Amino acid sequence: MPKGLPNCLKKRQLLNDKVLSPDLCREYGQKFLGLGWREDALKFFQKGGMADELEKLKAYCLETGDAFLLGRLGHQAPEDWRRLGERALALGKLHFARRAFEIAGDDANTALVAGLIAGQAMPADG
Repeated sequence: MPKGLPNCLKKRQLLNDKVLSPDLCREYGQKFLGLGWREDALKFFQKGGMADELEKLKAYCLETGDAFLLGRLGHQAPEDWRRLGERALALGKLHFARRAFEIAGDDANTALVAGLIAGQAMPADG
């Protein structure tokens, strides 16, 4: 574990602490984010009620097509899921794209991506 970051047991204690200060939540969240550990950063930003940091994570999800992390951010509008699905599809993240389109209620794009996934799984002719 990098210096200055809690190990998994300490992290759990901190996240379960009813009086953990927002400043400490931001500090730990920023440290985890700096390492690319977005899931851990998310937990601290949520605990501290850091709306601005959560918006940055949402923007990251939409930019990178990360359906898993967007789902962890909580309820999102169908249009956000549709945008994420389109981005994930453009990036070749087919499973994330399919999941995003499913959540958005976009049956046509869900079927399209499911077909692409099925096509990938089929052996090549030849």
